Amino acid sequence: MGRKRLLMKRIDNPCSLQITYSKRREGILKKATELSMLCDTDIGLLMFSPTGRLTSYAHRGRIEDIFLRYIDQPGEIKGCVLLNIILVS
Repeated sequence: MGRKRLLMKRIDNPCSLQITYSKRREGILKKATELSMLCDTDIGLLMFSPTGRLTSYAHRGRIEDIFLRYIDQPGEIKGCVLLNIILVS
């Protein structure tokens, strides 16, 4: 038997919200690490927890350098990348 599909809705209980965020944060960081190693990509990831704590990840170098590369891209390329970011997150 497989897992049941969960309905995606906001978690109201602050304790459950923090636990779920913590577990999913670790999962997305693991996926970002795997993707950057397997495909040799530069990945910059920024997340803010429900309490406002910052988590950032950059495969090579500093996350600021990755975002500066993004800012320096032409508008039409930047729009495509932004669309992919929105779909993934």
